[in-house]
Amino acid sequence: MSQKILIADSEHAPACEELQGYLDGYELICPSNNDDFPSLLSSDVVGLIAQDQKIDAAVLKKLTNLELALSLGRNYSNFDAKALKDHGAKFSTVWRKGPNCVAELAMTLILSMSKDLLISHESVASGAYRYRGIQPEQSEQWKMAFHWMKNENVHEVHGKQLGIVGLGEIGYELAIRASVMGMGVSYHKRTRLPEEFEQVVPLKFMDLKDMLASSDYICLAVPHTPSTEKMIGASEFEVMKDDAILINICRGGVVDETAMINALLQGQIKGAGLDVFDYEPLPADSPLTMLDNVILTPHIGGGTGTTRTGEIQMAIDEFSCIIGGSSPRWPA
Repeated sequence: MSQKILIADSEHAPACEELQGYLDGYELICPSNNDDFPSLLSSDVVGLIAQDQKIDAAVLKKLTNLELALSLGRNYSNFDAKALKDHGAKFSTVWRKGPNCVAELAMTLILSMSKDLLISHESVASGAYRYRGIQPEQSEQWKMAFHWMKNENVHEVHGKQLGIVGLGEIGYELAIRASVMGMGVSYHKRTRLPEEFEQVVPLKFMDLKDMLASSDYICLAVPHTPSTEKMIGASEFEVMKDDAILINICRGGVVDETAMINALLQGQIKGAGLDVFDYEPLPADSPLTMLDNVILTPHIGGGTGTTRTGEIQMAIDEFSCIIGGSSPRWPA
């Protein structure tokens, strides 16, 4: 009898069917809906792959022969870390292409805004040195025209505070990158993450308005739902620092666009890096196209794209490698 790998989230059922037989000696099983999940818990399951499904002691108790559990995505807050440790099965995470692509863009926008990249480029391309009474000279190791534009908006992100609204997979991947760059990271979401999970990056949970008021950079990474419609509006911009920079890589409707434009024009915030808008493509007559304190991108956060099948296949490959004795590529 084949051993079983349980793919816990019903959204991956089509991928499970498509990849059946991909790994010799293992049967892939997946609930057709979330209500079916408990019925698939048995001693036949030796591998578990979960993205959002809650994995706690009650689930693990029924998986008596579980050898390896994998979180599909490095945000494994849906797993009970203590229960996993007590269970004795191996545990690791699997990189997901989609969230990583969006997190890369968010970090790109943060770094670009910190170097005032558009103005910096334009000053070089337009020969703006001529307005500063200087002339080009041959550069040498110890002779250079350092920072000849004297752009006061240029700064380092090291030591700055990043506030992330929503901390799903995209937010978590961004938090990892920002922390490596030396930024402090706080977050706000409806349900606070387990304390032991917060300590990994580390992360600080805050009330939304307190986080907005204390952050140098604010990144929006929540789904667009009725509860998040225009969640960042005039009152939220009022509490932000006047040198704060807003990054939006989720959906345009999460922000009151008119209030954001007013905040940018009136100096309530320093700038914005935007990949998404109320209307897409961004209408050519939008006031955003006339502002020099914003960077606009054409909804490129998804990169070159991904599929659920591709992500599950990568997880199965990781399962095979770890079971075969290799070290995890993305350890928890």
